[in-house]
Amino acid sequence: MKNKKLLSLKNKIFLSYVGLCFVLVVLFKNLDYIYYDILDPMLNPNVTDINANTPSRWGYFILNILIFVAFALAFYRLTTKAIKQESERRLQEQNLLYAAIAHDLKTPMTSVQGFAKALSDGKIKPEEQQEIFDIIYRKSNSMNDMVNTLFEYAKLGTDGYKPTFAKVDICSLVRDIIAENYCDLEDHGIELDIDIPETAITINADKTEMKRAVTNLIVNIYKHNPDGIRAKVSVADDNGKAVIRIADSGDSLPEGVDIFEPFVTENTARTVGHGTGLGLAVTKRVIERHGGKIYVETAAADYTKMFVIRL
Repeated sequence: MKNKKLLSLKNKIFLSYVGLCFVLVVLFKNLDYIYYDILDPMLNPNVTDINANTPSRWGYFILNILIFVAFALAFYRLTTKAIKQESERRLQEQNLLYAAIAHDLKTPMTSVQGFAKALSDGKIKPEEQQEIFDIIYRKSNSMNDMVNTLFEYAKLGTDGYKPTFAKVDICSLVRDIIAENYCDLEDHGIELDIDIPETAITINADKTEMKRAVTNLIVNIYKHNPDGIRAKVSVADDNGKAVIRIADSGDSLPEGVDIFEPFVTENTARTVGHGTGLGLAVTKRVIERHGGKIYVETAAADYTKMFVIRL
């Protein structure tokens, strides 16, 4: 689907260029030809133009056409090259994504298989079996989360997917997300400052998708940072735009890395246990589907980074 869209875009650009160049060539490059060979004979039928139909006049016209064709072909080749490079970039991105998912699924899957085999062979003592069951459950949940996130990322990238928009109180939604993750935030010793007005700030959104997008940022506070850090979550109305700010005092973001790209995490390098980095990529797609923006802004003195969502 994306390749078809790229091809369609290329054709539209090329045809637009051809049309524009043709008009410019005809109107500006050949004004003298249009006047002397067409308009002047009509206005002055009794006056003979000794230069009409001379080889130099026709040669000039043909040269302009050849120049136009040369520029059109050059533009077509440049456009084709740009489209090809974009297609290759997207294909490489897709392949890297598959490799990242396969890598992160392999480790927990191997553990589950090993523990299941040990249980089946009776190698686990009865008093240790419950602990093994808990490990298998956590590992399977981790794999399920990865698959669901991948599905969500792929779904948001399809043309056929349409969000279900409705009126949503973003203040209430963010409060609910914090409440759902409060135990995890406490377990990691996060000192959380909440600044959310009691007055409703209503936006037009797909509540399920918006919840997923904001949840990814809240979860990242304790998932990709050391324990015991400070964090702040605020919601405000900025000239009719809902603005969500999520700041923390954890690890700084790596320089020169687009953390909103898939398989990039907030850590400088992907390591086992930090996931595929799809969370922020999903968040970005959700926000953009809602006509909003997400970006990183310089945080206040007490924090190292701050994510900003404008809707």
